[in-house]
Amino acid sequence: MKKKYLLIIIAVCFLSGCIVRFVYNQLDWIIPWYIGQMISLHDDQASELEKRLISQLKWHRTTQLPAYSKSLNEIGKAVKTDLTIAHLDQFHLTMRHYWQDLVRHIGPDLAKILSTATDEQIDELMRNLKKRNQKFREDYIDLPEEELRENKQNRMTRFLKYCMGDLNEQQEKIVKQWSHDLKDIGIARLEYIKLGQEKFKQIVKRRKDLVWFEKELCDLLYFDRETWPEEFRKIAEHNRELTKRVFIQIHQNMSEDQKKDFFENALSLSNELHELSKEI
Repeated sequence: MKKKYLLIIIAVCFLSGCIVRFVYNQLDWIIPWYIGQMISLHDDQASELEKRLISQLKWHRTTQLPAYSKSLNEIGKAVKTDLTIAHLDQFHLTMRHYWQDLVRHIGPDLAKILSTATDEQIDELMRNLKKRNQKFREDYIDLPEEELRENKQNRMTRFLKYCMGDLNEQQEKIVKQWSHDLKDIGIARLEYIKLGQEKFKQIVKRRKDLVWFEKELCDLLYFDRETWPEEFRKIAEHNRELTKRVFIQIHQNMSEDQKKDFFENALSLSNELHELSKEI
């Protein structure tokens, strides 16, 4: 789980500035559309979502994008020079703080809208979450072991390629070995997801008690390590430490051109986010 925070945030380096700008400026309809795939909102709920979303996007644009811009700049500089485990740990911690800030800010609005949901709407949401669980199982558990390993290897290869260009032979070997050394976390992750959904199912029963519900919902969305089942925590920590070491090995085998490409990608996106933050 923690490994994903690092990968997801750096993965925006995949995108050109124009794509980032286009997608970000469409969030006012993309987010309602996505929510609508999970739960059918009544007209008054949809209007409330739209009103609160306008405020939240303004907050995110003006306060969070500058912070993301700064972090991308910093990781780009680290890759260009002397990337260390300490850099990766600090970057991960920063991303974690960004997530916590996001939950603190949007959690109350999310709780407010959910507090108006009918039992039928909650049932619909839970059914759709169950469908997502099945899709997760099909993609990350039920496939043959070798296919799962190859998929992990291919995802990491694409990620690195988009960030810094084609991998050299040694880097390809490092990624292949990484895919063999990773512990399979699919079953443990799905069990953790189901535990979270069951917790949500219980707390949403008291959604009319808004103060209590808001706190419980935010606590759930923080995904604190203390809530992780022991088996999931052990595997996640093993995979995270392994992946950090692999990033360092990849960096040690990067050419100057690869470092330059990564830095320029990160800097370009950093500048784009900074400019986006000033567009109101």
